[in-house]
Amino acid sequence: MASQYRNVCDVTVPNGLCVGCGICAGICPEGALNIAWNYYGEYAPVELAGKCTECGLCLQVCPFVNQQENETTLAKREFSNQDGIHHNSVVGLFLDLFAGYSKVDNHRIRGAGGGLATWLLEKLLTQDIVDRICCVVPSNDPNILFRYSVVDSVDDVRSASCSAYYPVELSQTISEILNVDGRYAVIGLPCALKGLRMAMLRSVDLRKRIVVLVGLVCGQQKSKFFAEYLCAMGGGCPSKVKAVSFRVKDPSRHHLDHRFEFTCVSGDGVVTGHVYQSQGMSWLWGHDCFKLNACNFCDDITAEVADVTFGDSVAEPYSYGNMGANFVIVRSGLIRDLLVSGASAGEIVLDRVPLKAIITRQQGVILLKRKDLQHRLYLVSHKHNASYIPVKRFPPRRRLNPLRNLDMQVRDRMRDVSRETYAQHRYQPNVGLLVQKAIIHVLETFAYRNWRFNFFFGIVCFTKSVRHWLSSLMCRLRKFV
Repeated sequence: MASQYRNVCDVTVPNGLCVGCGICAGICPEGALNIAWNYYGEYAPVELAGKCTECGLCLQVCPFVNQQENETTLAKREFSNQDGIHHNSVVGLFLDLFAGYSKVDNHRIRGAGGGLATWLLEKLLTQDIVDRICCVVPSNDPNILFRYSVVDSVDDVRSASCSAYYPVELSQTISEILNVDGRYAVIGLPCALKGLRMAMLRSVDLRKRIVVLVGLVCGQQKSKFFAEYLCAMGGGCPSKVKAVSFRVKDPSRHHLDHRFEFTCVSGDGVVTGHVYQSQGMSWLWGHDCFKLNACNFCDDITAEVADVTFGDSVAEPYSYGNMGANFVIVRSGLIRDLLVSGASAGEIVLDRVPLKAIITRQQGVILLKRKDLQHRLYLVSHKHNASYIPVKRFPPRRRLNPLRNLDMQVRDRMRDVSRETYAQHRYQPNVGLLVQKAIIHVLETFAYRNWRFNFFFGIVCFTKSVRHWLSSLMCRLRKFV
């Protein structure tokens, strides 16, 4: 690997496969890489002139560089020796599967889901399992609204209790772990934790000091422009944004209809506003607007290398009402004991759930990270001028369903148009309107000018109409039988 490429700036970045996790910069022994914003509001490493010695270490820890380690091999190394371990292609290895929520300290109200992740992080501190927690917290810098921070108090953990759909990177956090002895827990997304596991294989200090990895189920990551565009949708000025909050719960609405809140500060004063999921935020998410391209080539849904993974449980009986709940995938006996003891003490609600319930919840992400991914790999592998072909655990496979392929093309075009248009007009006062027009133009192009789309969409509509007519006819006939 080192003989073919000098560093990640030669392979991951130019091929659009960098997720901006910062592992490469944090572990570089020469400090040859710096993580910075690119033109599209995404984190990416930048090589500092004259410092790279071509050791190849950054390539060995990058989660998107082809290598022998993958999520399956890394997880087996950590968890396969535990009694009672099971395996599934979606959730990876697991000891136990739970659903529930926290009953204490307003974790559930303030958290994105049921607050179990916050409860667990606090328990790791108070029971002296770890000394410090590496988590994402709001930042006072308007250019970086969220960042990783190393905290050692329960109050600081609670300040990080809600999801942030915003780029964050771990380079400074890794440097701090390497320089300050102690026991650490790190909470993060699948790609970042995979990079950390690979870094732990190559650094004795990281392996000794990071004792718990807490994962979060992930469908995709967004650029920083996603938050700015939501601000514009809510009537704010993106260039004046000071602070934002994602997934703020509203007891008067369904728990899936949470909102995005923002605060803008300028010479005219303070402007606040919000956008609910049902007001367009959910549509933007589902159509891949401002999505990182690297996420199109990720096959890890449930952070398979983590000791425990938390996701949202949104359907009864495992949503427990309207205030949010978690699915929990446990791979560590220590974590399972903590959860079970917390349930016995009445601090959390915890029920075992069947594997099918978790897989059903992830059907949308399975489409993206399995079927879409395999078709993308097929397209890349058959591209005559492809400079780099990613190798994943699921082989390239051509998908014959034309509607699904057209849907993927629409989402890819949405991603390209949203990031290009916003980057080009970022500081214009009407940037929100310009992005909206560009998105509408994409829809018009596919809906009215693509004969394949119209043909197959017509077949689907006709089939549904026939089914509806037959169903109505059968209902009428039953009245006379």
